[in-house]
Amino acid sequence: MTKSELISLLHDAEPILWEALEKGISGAEEAHQKVARALRVAAAETADGACVSCGDALTQPSTGRPRMYCGEACKKRAYRAKRAQRED
Repeated sequence: MTKSELISLLHDAEPILWEALEKGISGAEEAHQKVARALRVAAAETADGACVSCGDALTQPSTGRPRMYCGEACKKRAYRAKRAQRED
């Protein structure tokens, strides 16, 4: 399994973990934190990284927190997707 395939699987698992959190399943919060941390580390390991929402390449700032989204549209799209997962 390549690193990009693993990252893709982690992205797919995140909404499932959100659902488990809402249902109060034991261990879901810790698992979600681990997945989120792994995704942040994976994005920060490369010089540029990729947008969490659309996968487009990102240029990371030299200082500060690594970017996760290429712009406001992708950030809002990800927020709406997470909110929709919680409502289901």
